[in-house]
Amino acid sequence: MFKGVDHVVIAVKDLDAAVGRYEAIYSTKVSERSEAPAAGMAMAFFRFGDSYIELVSNTGDQGPIAKRLAEMGEGVHLVAMKVDNIEATLADLREKGIRLVGDPGPGNPVKGQVFIHPSVTGGVLTQLVER
Repeated sequence: MFKGVDHVVIAVKDLDAAVGRYEAIYSTKVSERSEAPAAGMAMAFFRFGDSYIELVSNTGDQGPIAKRLAEMGEGVHLVAMKVDNIEATLADLREKGIRLVGDPGPGNPVKGQVFIHPSVTGGVLTQLVER
């Protein structure tokens, strides 16, 4: 079942400016940066023990972050929750009638990312993460 927050993703328009702001807020340097060209995203990570904050920005005018920024502006994009057993968690959520995104369905292995739809959580996209 649910074990706590794994990470929080925050969409930002200007990644370099946001990194500077968060470095000042957290009094620490960014832990790492990376890009996902296929998704049109650049990311910066601030790691705190076994959790982290991920800043994401679009690198073009396509992709999920570009869409999110155009529709809603900057802010929390998703909260990723740690689960101890994703299959059991999905079975429980299905039984409760919770709307899911990326659910492979009963009896099928999870191959990608699975989310609780934001319509269920008051607008917060929630990712399920088993590490």
